Amino acid sequence: MIERELDIATQDGAMNTYSVRPDDGGPLPVVLMLMDAPGVREGLREICRRIAQSGYYVLLPNLYYRRTREFVLGATRDHPDAAANMKKMFGMVSSISNDKVAADVGVILDGLSSLADAKPGKIGLVGYCMSGAFVTVAAARHPDRIGCFASYYGTWLITDKPDSPHLMLSDIKAEGYYAFAEHDAYVPPDQVAAFEKLLAAAPFPSRSETEPGTHHGYAFTDRGNYNQAACEKHYERMLALYRRHLSS
Repeated sequence: MIERELDIATQDGAMNTYSVRPDDGGPLPVVLMLMDAPGVREGLREICRRIAQSGYYVLLPNLYYRRTREFVLGATRDHPDAAANMKKMFGMVSSISNDKVAADVGVILDGLSSLADAKPGKIGLVGYCMSGAFVTVAAARHPDRIGCFASYYGTWLITDKPDSPHLMLSDIKAEGYYAFAEHDAYVPPDQVAAFEKLLAAAPFPSRSETEPGTHHGYAFTDRGNYNQAACEKHYERMLALYRRHLSS
């Protein structure tokens, strides 16, 4: 595997980005992972490597680059600094938006031709937690350049703001996959049901599932709610999606 740190120039600065791809050359279809709120960390790189092993060039940008080149949420569970650490994280979250991330995705799409071994053309997206909203918006804003996307326990899919992802579903052309946790204070069942109703009426092909017995963050080995069976299913569904739309 070839792992590198890239700096991708945007109008707001250098977006530092982790990349990983197989070492047997390309061109390889590109998968863009959009991070969750706790930041770019080894748990996410682990997922990137697993995707790359199946024949993809995977990019994981630091979406907080406008404020810092590195942020990882500190200890939370039963830790004396939990409240302070969560406050720092939500301060970082406030530095980004649907519009900013969609613009960042556009910059990455525009620069694919400059990445050695990256296959030009449509890419795949995957997002977790807050980035469930981001991959949905990116698919709507770049409909002719996104081949497919997956969202896991995505938050803020329906909001009262004018840039709410649910308002953009009619603009999406790519196939989308949504998975939710059964027990999730961030995305309770009534919100999942409301979103699925809108999804069923949207024009693009999609699938939505709720994983029984799981909690928010079940695909992460480093966040406390890891569920091995559900995590393996998350890879299965995601990679099948990529094979349908991104095969070389």
